[in-house]
Amino acid sequence: MNRKPLALAVAFTVFPALASAQGVLEEVVVTAQKKEETLTEAPVAVSVVSVDQMNDVAVFQGDDLNKLFTGIEVRFEGDSNVGVGIRGVGTFQQQSAPARVGVYLDDYYMASQAAFALGSMFDMANVQLLKGPQGTLYGQPSPTGAMILATADPNFDGVNGHVRATYQADPMGYNLQGAVNIPLLDNQLALRIAGLTDDRETGTENINPVNALDEERNRDGIRSKLLWEPTDTLSVKLGYTYMQSENSEAYRVVESISADAAFDVEADDRAAVADSTREIVERDEHFLTGHLNWVIGDVEVKWFAGALDTTQEIEVDRDNTDVPATILFQETAYGDDFESLQTELRVSGSALDMWDWTVGGYYQDVSSVTAVDTFAQVGSTGVFNIIIDIPLDTEIQAFFTHNEFHFTEDTTLTVGVRYNDFDFSDGTVLTGDFGIGSMLLPGGEITDPAVTIEDTFPAINNVPTCDSFGVSVNGDGVPPCRVGAGDFGWEEWTGTVKLSHYFSDALNAYVTLDRGFRPGAPNFDTTGVFQPDLTFYEGETVDSIEIGAKGDLFDGRARYTAAIFYSVYEDYQVPAVNLEAWNLITNSSEIPSSAPFVNVDEAVQRGVEADFRMLVTDQWMVYGAFTYTNVEFTDGVVPCIDPSLPPVSPTNRFNTCDADGEVASAQPEWTATFQSEYHWPDAVLDSEAYVSGLVAYRGDGESPGDTTGRLETDSFATLDLFAGLRNEMWSAQLFVKNAFDDD
Repeated sequence: MNRKPLALAVAFTVFPALASAQGVLEEVVVTAQKKEETLTEAPVAVSVVSVDQMNDVAVFQGDDLNKLFTGIEVRFEGDSNVGVGIRGVGTFQQQSAPARVGVYLDDYYMASQAAFALGSMFDMANVQLLKGPQGTLYGQPSPTGAMILATADPNFDGVNGHVRATYQADPMGYNLQGAVNIPLLDNQLALRIAGLTDDRETGTENINPVNALDEERNRDGIRSKLLWEPTDTLSVKLGYTYMQSENSEAYRVVESISADAAFDVEADDRAAVADSTREIVERDEHFLTGHLNWVIGDVEVKWFAGALDTTQEIEVDRDNTDVPATILFQETAYGDDFESLQTELRVSGSALDMWDWTVGGYYQDVSSVTAVDTFAQVGSTGVFNIIIDIPLDTEIQAFFTHNEFHFTEDTTLTVGVRYNDFDFSDGTVLTGDFGIGSMLLPGGEITDPAVTIEDTFPAINNVPTCDSFGVSVNGDGVPPCRVGAGDFGWEEWTGTVKLSHYFSDALNAYVTLDRGFRPGAPNFDTTGVFQPDLTFYEGETVDSIEIGAKGDLFDGRARYTAAIFYSVYEDYQVPAVNLEAWNLITNSSEIPSSAPFVNVDEAVQRGVEADFRMLVTDQWMVYGAFTYTNVEFTDGVVPCIDPSLPPVSPTNRFNTCDADGEVASAQPEWTATFQSEYHWPDAVLDSEAYVSGLVAYRGDGESPGDTTGRLETDSFATLDLFAGLRNEMWSAQLFVKNAFDDD
């Protein structure tokens, strides 16, 4: 999690909801099993935050959730470097394979477009975090968990809505969002319209004189949802969201590690030194959803369809240093003209007075095209221009059944199974020219070369590599070379078996066995810098067991959940981020700007977590949670930097170390959070006054393959403070995030 600098802000909201019921904790309803049930009834590890809870701690985007959940890491860096990790396992690097944690917005699986979901957090209903493999009920059988984001639906409760305005003083910026609900036909048709404008500095300053600025992020969006309920048994809901971001920077905080560095900076300076621009030039997104719920006798039919159309243009200084080295320009079209269909049909019912059954099917058909244009300085020799066009087609079909057998009023056996068919087509085309004598200057300007060697990659990659795909590089044919993986895919079974027993309101115990899966994908191995090569990493499977308990205490004034878990990952996918590589052009060893994904034979994830919430008095609420997760390799080899090993060379492109017993995750083992709020009813202006504090702790971190300790991180804790007034019509809040400006 990026530690935010000290932030001072004031927020004003019209028409908020009050936080909780008096005397007892408000009942929490979750939909982790695709049906409504209370948090203590659901035999799964799930955490949920409501829109009121998010407003109370000033949540504006996905990474703000890091302080409300434990065992989670959400990265949201300028909309372009996005990922979610749960219980120490996640996906944070850009790649072709689906993420380990599935991100869903209004039931649509976001795939590589998680930035849209995590940046569209306005007019929300709630966020649910499902922990452990999700193998049956959701669009993708994610091996680690799922984040479910739900936006607010229209309602028939008259004209209502809210406006929320926040001004942030340091770093400077503002967030303005609101919604209005309009019934169009009594108890039949309602419209909800919501909007967002968000423009804030992040506290990171790029101090390079050729590109000095304070990093800013901006997003604007509008959402409309229409609800039609012509009868008590039929409900139809349509949604449309448009989001836009322009000139949104994403510089990386750096630290001087060399006495020869041009800038003397520490990581806690929140400084970047990039000589060129690093920003989203423009990002436009259109999102359509449709839901139909129809009750036919004792059977319920649910149908969902959605499509996402995203175009993005980014410019990136890849080296993150003050030395002109590598600049990347990228244009991506995901689901152009809405070629991103997802649809799901599920039918549910009951039988034999003890069996609740669900059967269904899921289909996804997505096309995306990414064009990458990279300019890289090769010593004093010249500049390499690498051009990669990446068309990728994805088709996924799944059929599933989910069944609950209620042996007694208190004992339930759940059995779910899902058949998944993944089909991909990768038609990547690679070209490149080498400009001898040209120079990459600060700010991104490129001087004219003395000589240009065109279509360099066939010579580097070997002619047979191109010919194997039927593209000639000699004679009548000319490059580009098609180096994509072509057609590939997987067929996998995933599922769950759960046994739960409701002993009392104070104890619902469960045990669950789950199997998850994540496909593999092709990627470019740039560990031989300027010797790019197509490599392939295989799919990843996980088998998990979890034992949990949850319940209400003290006549409903307190609630707890707890779980222990153990998972075994086969062909664990890991990015080789720490290795050195051999540069074929300069005949020297260096650390590349990007590196491949590889499979390590086996990794084990084990841990324990718990949370506790209590109304100590009618005015005082406390909440505490912790997660401990250990993720380590138990078999195989992992790419590494090890000074004791032979240096890399043309025949030894990168070194590997024995993986057994080594750390398999860069996320910390320990995370914890503590929150306390006290309020005074009818204190001022017929409103309750409140103060609250939120402490978030993250432990030490290591990184796979880092035998030198270069990438180790220290533990830290942050304190956020909030104070304000609220009633049924409005609220005003002053908050300070990271009050002690922790580094």
